[in-house]
Amino acid sequence: MQTIIYTPANNVENEIEIISQLLDAGADYLYIRKPELDDYSLVDYVEKIPEQYWKKCIATSMIIVKEFNLGGYHFTRDIVQKNELYNDKVLNWLHTNDKISSVSAHSTEEIEKYAGKFRHVIVSPLFKSISKDNHQYDWDCNDLRLTINDVRLKSQISSEASELKSQIFAVGGIDLSKIETVKNLNFDGVGLLGALWKDPGNATTNFNKILHVVQNDKKE
Repeated sequence: MQTIIYTPANNVENEIEIISQLLDAGADYLYIRKPELDDYSLVDYVEKIPEQYWKKCIATSMIIVKEFNLGGYHFTRDIVQKNELYNDKVLNWLHTNDKISSVSAHSTEEIEKYAGKFRHVIVSPLFKSISKDNHQYDWDCNDLRLTINDVRLKSQISSEASELKSQIFAVGGIDLSKIETVKNLNFDGVGLLGALWKDPGNATTNFNKILHVVQNDKKE
């Protein structure tokens, strides 16, 4: 399984240093989610991240993705539902340039809809959020597991050249105690937010504990 780390919504002391430590420790991707920042402020933020990590960064602004040649773009819910023609053009540009396309899914129907079209499908929130109060969905775990397996099987047998192999990530309420459950649901990876930033001073230590369990994964 792979690991995504998210930036905290609010600024944290020594934030960039902690992010660098997490990426050095083995995090696969950094999702930059700063809803309060405009593009000008995001430029300042990304410039503080060491350049060697930019290829691991996924942002919600195409301007920022292109300006810094970041690793990919996350389609917000407003964007993905607004303009299908625009989305297709952006997807084509991303995939032509070997970048990550990412979207969130809040139901098994959305997982099926987005798989094969986006490289990352973020199932969120899987559990009760650590960082947000009253933020959770009620998932039928058996249905979720069957959907993930079905999507993966379709990808394996598809002969369509346009069919992408999507990775399905679990996000929301993920901490050390939830990793085995996520594995059993056959996710390709996990996204971490509250488990890291609830206690920034121990973010790297807590990440390493989670990564140890993730890397002992037996699932192909």
